[in-house]
Amino acid sequence: MSKQNLKVKENWRHWTPELAKIFLRCGPEGKSHPSRVTVLSLVEGLSSILDVGCGNGVMFEMIRERRLDLDYLGIDVTEKLLKVARQLFPADAHRFRRISLYGLKSLRRNFDAVVCRHVLEHLPDYAPAVQYMYSRAKKKLILVFFLPPQPLSSGRKRDERFERDFYNHTYDLGKFIHHLSTELSPAPSEIRIHLHQGGGDSRMPWADRQNVIYEVMRPMEKGSLNHSKMKRTDKVTQYRKKIL
Repeated sequence: MSKQNLKVKENWRHWTPELAKIFLRCGPEGKSHPSRVTVLSLVEGLSSILDVGCGNGVMFEMIRERRLDLDYLGIDVTEKLLKVARQLFPADAHRFRRISLYGLKSLRRNFDAVVCRHVLEHLPDYAPAVQYMYSRAKKKLILVFFLPPQPLSSGRKRDERFERDFYNHTYDLGKFIHHLSTELSPAPSEIRIHLHQGGGDSRMPWADRQNVIYEVMRPMEKGSLNHSKMKRTDKVTQYRKKIL
């Protein structure tokens, strides 16, 4: 994929400092959002976390409030949001770094969990990003969608065009599941799908979409598993899918 195809279309950097400070910190998509609470439950008991698209530090704030013992690093491409996080947590300013997820190779370490919330929708494509993040996860990759993948007759993805200055992609569900199941290296040992993780702000055009979380588990040992399990956590359907 060319560098042009990896370019993010966004206008966060044009926001005022006041808007950057409150963004996703309060309101219907703020700290009380079900998807945020679920993510914190999924990282309990782990020792380290990489927050991809950390923005103004909301996840770090929640980790501190809940006194979770996690070695945290947050990365983002928008300096204006990172500046807010550093100002709010001056003693931990080193934990917020300006790095693109396409530049994760520059990091010299891996993390028990890599979390990416509401980022993939804004990218030109998910495939390279998912592999880069998965490569940095020692135990699991957690992907949170506000525009969850859906069956599409139009192909791999559809830009909803909700916002002029951002990609708003809905990805094809079948192709996305196939990618997670068969195209990541090493193949996941299990994929857990957490449905019904809260909707969007009622004022937004995606308000009727429910957040969905994909929890992609790395195998504990190389060669120890020859299939991946896939589980939907809606307490209705559970199934396994073998990797051929």
